[in-house]
Amino acid sequence: MAIKNFPHVIYKTVVPAIDRVMAKRTPISASASSNLASASINNVINSDAGWQIDSISFSFSNAAARDYSVAIRNGRRVVSKYNDSLWIWSDKAFPQLIYLSDGFYTGTELAAQLKAQLDANAAFAAVPVTFTVSYNSTTGIYTITPSSGNIKYLDQNPASWLSYRQSTGGHLFGLNASTANFASNVSSDTSVASLDTENLIINQTANTALSYYHDDVHTLSIDQAIHVASNSASDVTASYVVVYEKIV
Repeated sequence: MAIKNFPHVIYKTVVPAIDRVMAKRTPISASASSNLASASINNVINSDAGWQIDSISFSFSNAAARDYSVAIRNGRRVVSKYNDSLWIWSDKAFPQLIYLSDGFYTGTELAAQLKAQLDANAAFAAVPVTFTVSYNSTTGIYTITPSSGNIKYLDQNPASWLSYRQSTGGHLFGLNASTANFASNVSSDTSVASLDTENLIINQTANTALSYYHDDVHTLSIDQAIHVASNSASDVTASYVVVYEKIV
């Protein structure tokens, strides 16, 4: 689960059924268009809350054959101020609060995001220490390794102000407790499986129809995204529209 409740954070993860029924939903459209002779389609659509896909439609400028697909992608959603921070302590520097950028990530992408933010940290760069962060899609385990020295993960940093004390994003990496001692690397204490997987809901090969409409309703969590893709085909312009609603 991407969002975990903490004392200083308010994020409504479970809404009473009557509130869901009475809430006004506003359909949202996500769309794009591309000439497939120039560029294929490879777009990801995600939400910062639970959501529902109402329909997916494609249209094409001519009958040239093309491949296209839509899949439900599994990963983790980072939401600023709710699950975007981790305390990492190197024995060469004071503990550093590392912030992740808002967005949706597969397991491998989330590892790359954490590495980028660790390497960009001024205190670590001054030592200097760089990091390797890996995600094993088979075991669901993350491993954080410094280029030199030893590190610890802090689930809480009691020396910090209360509002910054918690690692709100640690559980995204399967880190649910502070590591006891400095070590050459830090690994997940809990497996975070299936973050690099997709489930196809549309899969068309050599299709020549001028339009395609999918109206099956799909209810997704914050940890799922829609991946729209196509091949590079002949001179045909492909357009799609995904209509969805946030579930409050």
